[in-house]
Amino acid sequence: MWREAREYYGKPVDYTPDEFVKILVIDGCFIVELFRKDFYTELREEDDPIFTMSYMRQFLFHDLILLENQVPWMVLERLFNFTLDPRHKMPLIELAQDFFGNFYVSKPRSGYPPIQDIKHILDVFRKWLVSPTEEERGHLDWTLLMPSATSLVEAGVKIKRRESKSILDMKFNNGVLEIPGLYIHEITETFFRNLICFEQCFPNCEPRFTSYAVLIDNLINTAKDVDILCENKIIDNWLNPEDAVPFFNKLYYNAFLKEIYYQKVRQDLNNYCKRRWPRWRAVLVRNYFNTPWAILSTAVAAILLILSFTQTWYSIY
Repeated sequence: MWREAREYYGKPVDYTPDEFVKILVIDGCFIVELFRKDFYTELREEDDPIFTMSYMRQFLFHDLILLENQVPWMVLERLFNFTLDPRHKMPLIELAQDFFGNFYVSKPRSGYPPIQDIKHILDVFRKWLVSPTEEERGHLDWTLLMPSATSLVEAGVKIKRRESKSILDMKFNNGVLEIPGLYIHEITETFFRNLICFEQCFPNCEPRFTSYAVLIDNLINTAKDVDILCENKIIDNWLNPEDAVPFFNKLYYNAFLKEIYYQKVRQDLNNYCKRRWPRWRAVLVRNYFNTPWAILSTAVAAILLILSFTQTWYSIY
């Protein structure tokens, strides 16, 4: 097994085969038992140092998604099968999904075909979120930028939260941009950076999350853009709006893209923003129909105008 596991590491491993296997077994058993005890509470000791201290889970989540800390999934699966208890039949991948559920950036993946060819835990995360999406990729055109949230609203585009199993599942149709919810907290940046790093480093890996980061960066330029997305329940932000802007703007620094996803969404949005009527309608609604009092005053003014016109017409007649 150690030869096969060795192929997962790019740099030389300065350990003997026995030392290398010992490291994999210790780390792998810890992860497997962590997932088991998280789901099967009866397996926990009364003074368990992990589950009796709340902050430990967040630290472990942070460390387990770092690209440099990944243990080959084949190692975890073999150790899991070696230590399988007939009373606890939950598959390893479902235990992992349950453990990371509290820190997830979107809804857990379910109801889809089993994930194949898993490399490690970070790869599991990526496949959970990528599989439900059907976005096509195209040639990268930096001149075709996604308008900011403020510009979209001013152009008459409605921004709406999309209920989806993946944060990547973004759609635009008939003037409505639907974006799945995204939870921003202390670990979200680490999560995204490691996913993007994985896409940049792994051969022939589709740049799904890198494309998403570029799109969100275009969408958010100011704190007002963040406010718009929060008001529409797109972003559940635990940070200040001012802090959220640089968070998104620096996600894909030093990343390289030859192809990008969401080209159709970007093209359709840019074409829609060039149309005049949606923009005029948005201005009309924003200036005259944004509050009940504005609607009432506009209606009264219209009625007075009609009455004045009618009176003038009858006088002339």
